[in-house]
Amino acid sequence: MNKWKRGSGLAAMCAMLLLASACGGGGNSSGSPSPSQPAGSAESSSPGSSKEASEGKVTITYWNGFSGSDRPVLEALVKKFNSSQDQIEVKMEIMNWDVLYQKLTTASATGQGPDFIAFGPENIAKYADLGVIAPVDDFYENSMIDTSLLPKNYDSLLHYKDHFIGFPMNYFAHALYYNKDLAKNAGLDPEKPPTTWDEMADWAVKMTDSKKGQYGMTLPAGWVYIPQLIWANGGDVIDYSNKTSLINKPEAVEAVKYWTDLVLSKKVAPAPNSDNLKMFASGKLGMMFDGPWMSPQFKEAKINYGVALMPAGPQKQVTFGSGLSMHLTAKGAQDEKIKKAVYRFAQWWFEKDTQKEWAIKIGFPPVRTDLAGDPEIIAENPDLEVFMESANIGQPWFVGIVNSNKIVSEVTQKSFELILMKNADVQSTLDQASADLDKILATER
Repeated sequence: MNKWKRGSGLAAMCAMLLLASACGGGGNSSGSPSPSQPAGSAESSSPGSSKEASEGKVTITYWNGFSGSDRPVLEALVKKFNSSQDQIEVKMEIMNWDVLYQKLTTASATGQGPDFIAFGPENIAKYADLGVIAPVDDFYENSMIDTSLLPKNYDSLLHYKDHFIGFPMNYFAHALYYNKDLAKNAGLDPEKPPTTWDEMADWAVKMTDSKKGQYGMTLPAGWVYIPQLIWANGGDVIDYSNKTSLINKPEAVEAVKYWTDLVLSKKVAPAPNSDNLKMFASGKLGMMFDGPWMSPQFKEAKINYGVALMPAGPQKQVTFGSGLSMHLTAKGAQDEKIKKAVYRFAQWWFEKDTQKEWAIKIGFPPVRTDLAGDPEIIAENPDLEVFMESANIGQPWFVGIVNSNKIVSEVTQKSFELILMKNADVQSTLDQASADLDKILATER
């Protein structure tokens, strides 16, 4: 089993947000649900077990896929919420993410399932259109949380078709990981990481040593690595307002040419299907951009690494930034007591103390920007200082898109593999990708 993977729980959720097979999912090997002992309760909840307990508590069911190292942290926090008051009890069922989606569709069709659920933005449009999750406009109309404290662009993750559709759960962003020893050996200053595209390209060339099987950077095909480079050049993959393709526009073509030319002519990156995580952890890769879930693995490997903000492109400094959200289900919305109880938990989850404890114990940045630079969080995990700062330049993708999986497999992954692995012409390849993308997007207009 490959040790160097993106783990489970939150990191596995990133896998679905980014739709990349390199991200490993959590859960047991059989793929069956692995329900938790619900916090504050002696027995696991059963699906659809919402009720008002005999002692007057309102019991609400919560499904999620935090089945990795983040699981005990979440369970402890839910237990803390349950014991903090005597009106609401959250009963949680934790399972592998794939199993969760299978169960959700089936259970919702029969009026069963959870009262609220957590998942990524690529699922919002699908489950909102199916009527599985419900609008929560009144939660925000009543100012139950201060949305001005959310990271840049996070607000878009909570909206669908002019309605608020969810509550903030967590946040993560990409930053630049770099090997300080390789930088020093290449005559670079490891305390002054690259801040622009040209500087990053220069570092990549200087840290590459083909005789040692050592590469300066990585540029995997597909998902969000190349799209965020397109953003930095002022372009995008999708026009979200009109649901049309932008992938073959000049800004996108220029960005793809800049980096793929460097990879193909200077050989600064391994093959797109290489195990880049393992290469970095073994000291054979100079730079890669990824999320905070990688820090514990690189520390365990005793790599002398640094973390920096994504270098700025010609038009702007930007990185991939997204997060999970919690969602009230249509089932939960039918009962006013249940709905109010879910709202109260969502409000408590956003509180400063809750977010601070969550961030410290799982190593992810908090979803509240007023905790950026918090000395207790940074003391526990210094890397989070950069990841919290990345919230200022974060940008999500696939917001409001139903067919995100199809777009990755049939458009971005396919076209970038042709360019990187077969040296296909960039313009004509992206022209074909654009035509394919428009056909998929046409079904969503």
